[in-house]
Amino acid sequence: MNYQLKFFLFALLSLFTACTSDTYDLGADRVISDSDLSWTVVEDGNSYTFTNTSREVIGVAYYITTDGRTSKAFPVGANESLAIKKNGLYVVSLYAVSRGDQKSLSWTKNVDWFDESTVADPQWLGFTDGNLLADATAANVHTWYADAGWSEIPNTTLDGSLADGYTFTQTANGGSQWQAQVQLEDINVTLSAGKTYDFSIAIVSSADSEGDGVTVKPQMQGDDNTFFSDARHPVKRGVNVITLTDCPGFDGNLKLAMDFAGVPEGASLELRNIYVGEHQDAHGASADTWAFDFTSADNLLKEAVNTNSYWIADDGWSQLFGDEFAGFEGNTGAYVFTAPEGLGHSQWQGQAHLKYDVTLSAGRQYDFSLVLLADADCEGVTVKPHPDGDDNTFFSDARHALKAGVPTAVTLPASAGFDGTLVLTLDFGGTPANSHVSVLGVYLGESK
Repeated sequence: MNYQLKFFLFALLSLFTACTSDTYDLGADRVISDSDLSWTVVEDGNSYTFTNTSREVIGVAYYITTDGRTSKAFPVGANESLAIKKNGLYVVSLYAVSRGDQKSLSWTKNVDWFDESTVADPQWLGFTDGNLLADATAANVHTWYADAGWSEIPNTTLDGSLADGYTFTQTANGGSQWQAQVQLEDINVTLSAGKTYDFSIAIVSSADSEGDGVTVKPQMQGDDNTFFSDARHPVKRGVNVITLTDCPGFDGNLKLAMDFAGVPEGASLELRNIYVGEHQDAHGASADTWAFDFTSADNLLKEAVNTNSYWIADDGWSQLFGDEFAGFEGNTGAYVFTAPEGLGHSQWQGQAHLKYDVTLSAGRQYDFSLVLLADADCEGVTVKPHPDGDDNTFFSDARHALKAGVPTAVTLPASAGFDGTLVLTLDFGGTPANSHVSVLGVYLGESK
């Protein structure tokens, strides 16, 4: 039992003791029998529901902890659910506490069935752990569109849910801020003024926005003047991830107000992976990322076949592995590079060359993007799309420093094409040994 939980139970016992006389007569009804304490656990996929089936005893209070740190009252008949989303040891404990006695039951689950070497959704660019919206719903989703004179006009209609995302088609509006409003209300998540929060949302658009872009305003429901931010964000064709971190909380329910004035009429839009959670330093600072949509039919690499070769060296430039190197696994949607022991710290000492069966033309322009996500800080990952056999012609050969847990989009729009087969060279020199770098959603399409 950890220190915090011991202190919590000690405080509970102290409260009971403060109400007793000096007779030290605990009374038979306050002695807890093993048979008094019981519960049921029902499994539903990766979720487990705990029900307190203990006997009601005068002077006995029940508590449950699902995280080993905090406890809450758990009266007879109450239910509590635990959703398992990653590997690890899970312990749930039920405590019965009286003035002079305590007993407990514990349930443990050692989870190892999640394949953490792959990413199920290559367009997942937001935060994952600790999302308060994981089981939440938005009971009221509505829009308000106006013309240039602020008279309400027919609105767009959203399809979907908070869990699965919302899709809609942009309809005519006046083009000024707040003349194309989309609002998600009555979300069953309450925030606290004494905490700070991180927020992110992925907006997938089929067209570039005009002017100052899209307004994203996470706010307190019922109070338009209390919010994380009401800034406008440029939205481009593809996946746009808007990230706000370390935002002061408020005592109230969350509402998400947005405005899409400036997005062209007829554009298709999708709101995905909406996140709000208590602040974590690993999420970095507020920032936006943008990448082209890997799932688009315009992506020439989505169904492409590639062959890989490697050149891995130590700090002295002695080669460690050849083509037998097996530290780069996956597909165009989600590759994972595992840094080997001894990998050098300089650029070009951790090369992976992905040759695709896709031929480009010098007379055309191309859009290219991918997203890098590492589980450790990395000195730099080089991203260099170039023709096979020609290292001196490329879209870019820039090196990108990575912060653990923070997605970095490498987006190269309207790049001059070349005559030849595409090779994507990635270099992981300087990546810490045994860390992982995910290369997500590699996209190549003719520029529009």
